Amino acid sequence: SNICTRLYKRGRRTGTGMQSATQSGACDASALIEILDYLAPTLDTYEQALYFYIYRHSRLVGITETVIGFKSASKRMAFGVGAKSTRIAEGTIYAKLRSLENKGYIELRDVTRAGTLIHLRLPSEIPGLVREQVREEIAIENLDFFSTPALRNTIFERDGWKCAYCLRRLTAGNAVLDHILSRPAGSNSFRNLIASCARCNSRKGADAPDHYLRRLLREEFLTEIEFQAQLRVLRDTQQGMRPPATSTAA
Repeated sequence: SNICTRLYKRGRRTGTGMQSATQSGACDASALIEILDYLAPTLDTYEQALYFYIYRHSRLVGITETVIGFKSASKRMAFGVGAKSTRIAEGTIYAKLRSLENKGYIELRDVTRAGTLIHLRLPSEIPGLVREQVREEIAIENLDFFSTPALRNTIFERDGWKCAYCLRRLTAGNAVLDHILSRPAGSNSFRNLIASCARCNSRKGADAPDHYLRRLLREEFLTEIEFQAQLRVLRDTQQGMRPPATSTAA
C-alpha cells in the first residue's frame, strides 16, 4: 500500500527498514477495518477526527503512544472549518479528548511541555466493542423475517415502504414481502427479502427479480436510471449490505 511504501522509504532513511514497520502492525489493514466498522460509528465527528489523528501519529506508524500538542495540531486535523472559516476551539478539543477517554478508547497519561502523552487503544483492545457487535451480526443472520410479524415490518421500513420493483408507495393493504430467491431454495433471511406491492408480486410470478425489473424497463414502468438503481438494491440486499434496523432479541 502507499502507507507501507512511505514507511519503507522512511525506514531506509532511519535504518529501521520495512521489517520493523510490518512487525509493529503499522501495515495491518484489519485494524483500520475494525476502526471503521465498530469504533467510528460510536463517535461524533470531532471524536472521529481526533481518534484518527492520534491513530495516524501512533499505531499507524508502529507505536502505542504519542505526544501531541493540540494547540498547533488542531490546524492540521480533519475537522474542516465552520461557516465563518473558524477552527474548532481548543476547549472543545480537550472536551472531546476526555470523552474518548471516558469511552475507553484512549488514555491520557501525562502532560509535558511538548504536549499531551496519549495511549491509543484499537477496537480489539477495547473490551466488548468488537465481540458484542459481531454477536449481533451473527444473531440477525439467523432471524426469520418472513414469518415473524414484527420483523416483517422492519423489511418494509428498511425499503422505505416502497415497492422494490415499480417503486409504488406501499400501504398495509398492498404490501407484501417477496423472496429474491424463491422458496424452498431461498431463506427467510433479510438478505433474501424485499418489499413489493401485491401487483408486482403477482405479475412477477416465477421470474427472477432482475428479469422482472428488465421487463418493467421495457414496458416503461421504469427509467434506465431507476432500473440500474433497483438492480443495485437487489445486489446489496443479497450481499447483506442492507440489514434492517431491528433488535436481535425479536
